[in-house]
Amino acid sequence: MIRTGAEYLEGLRKPREVYVGGEKVTQVLDYAPFRRPIESYAALYDLKHDPAAQDILTLEEDGERFDISFLVPKSQEELLAKGRAFRRFARVTYGCMGRGPEFMAALIAGLSESADWFGQFHEGGTENVANYCRYVKENDLFLTHALGNPQSDRSKQSHQQKNPYLHLRVKEETSDGLIVRGAKQLATAAPMTDEVLVFPNGRQFGPGDEAYALCFAVPTDSAGLKILCREPIVRSDELSVYDHPLSSRFEEIDALLVFDDVLVPWDRVFFYSSLEAANNMRFMTGVAAFSGHQSVHRSAVRAALAVATAQAIVRSVKTDAFPNVGELIGRLIASYKAIEAIIYRAEHEPRVTDTGTYWPNGDFQTAHGLMFPDFYVTMMEVIKRTSAAGLMLTPTAADFAGEAGEFAETYFAGAEMGGAERVQLGKLGWDLAGDGFGQRLAHYERFYIGEPMFVASFYSRSADMSEGQVMLDELMAEGKRALEERKAASVSA
Repeated sequence: MIRTGAEYLEGLRKPREVYVGGEKVTQVLDYAPFRRPIESYAALYDLKHDPAAQDILTLEEDGERFDISFLVPKSQEELLAKGRAFRRFARVTYGCMGRGPEFMAALIAGLSESADWFGQFHEGGTENVANYCRYVKENDLFLTHALGNPQSDRSKQSHQQKNPYLHLRVKEETSDGLIVRGAKQLATAAPMTDEVLVFPNGRQFGPGDEAYALCFAVPTDSAGLKILCREPIVRSDELSVYDHPLSSRFEEIDALLVFDDVLVPWDRVFFYSSLEAANNMRFMTGVAAFSGHQSVHRSAVRAALAVATAQAIVRSVKTDAFPNVGELIGRLIASYKAIEAIIYRAEHEPRVTDTGTYWPNGDFQTAHGLMFPDFYVTMMEVIKRTSAAGLMLTPTAADFAGEAGEFAETYFAGAEMGGAERVQLGKLGWDLAGDGFGQRLAHYERFYIGEPMFVASFYSRSADMSEGQVMLDELMAEGKRALEERKAASVSA
């Protein structure tokens, strides 16, 4: 099935234990800082029912429609079709919501593709994973995930922390399932989701950490699950789209999840007490490749918006004619085009498995994940540098509609545009690059694929560099032959 926005909202009426700003929130629909982001998520569900978008965003199986994000592609065309859907979803939020429902739906597709992998580490693991993925798909659920441990003493392993239950671990086994206690981060949009999937983030677990090596899923309204949110950046649900074009609608909340003796039923346990599984799940299953496919399209949409915004701002005052400004904008465009080229290679040079599944090329997607944060920071810096005071000196919609509106329209005007339009550009630039919303977006991109040093380190050992290696081997062989010839000539002499 494909849920409507109203059905998604109805699911959020179940009370959950959310803490934010010193307040306990059990009805997330009534909490002002959550209202507009929830509406944005609901719009994504409604889009799947729009006749103009339904054939892009959904597919039909046995007479039932499902979100195409759940598809395990068995052809090049199916892989490309998923990419088109991810791009369409991202356009709704201008690429500003990194953890919409389609992100975890894509991850669930990767999880289902790798269900057999779990059977070697946990009895019934394969069946549990397959059944859970089917359940999520058939009910079109919105998931979050939590992968990392609280940043306590990072020089020590989980079992070496002063509090053995600081990091999430198994407390006990019961006939009904596992009782887990401890915390996991970083669960974006957790208060607004139906379920949470917990699994290790690829950091190495060692001997003694067995109780911390686990993978499972539970509803976000589970008894004992406490959702501790960061301070909301946007606290009002009445911001004008003119004054705050992005932050008024797309401020995703992030949370720490505290499992206070939460029961995980046995059919929701995918593995536990396996160091090998914990250390390899991210790299040996489809979760990263399939979810990364959504991520590269989402980031490309935001990059396109950022570059277009920078172009429009400099055009508004005709500084685009200055060579130094033109160079900055030209380099931004080049970065954006490089992102699109990476996506093209990832989709057109897929990895085809023995079972006929088309995986997006992980080498190119990881390259994107490691490069995009720096690209994005540069984009934001160029917006700030080229906008100068125009990024800060921005009156409101009320000013243009008020008594001083005529003066605002005159004195904030650009070279060939009125004051209201030029200020609107400045406000968009500020939302992207200046205020807390924009800074959170930039910081989030920095760690979007996990801790960069661990990802890059693994990538340095796993990426396909065969073309370069062939040339290196040829050159080394040529040099070796030259040396042997020189030695032979010396002996002959």
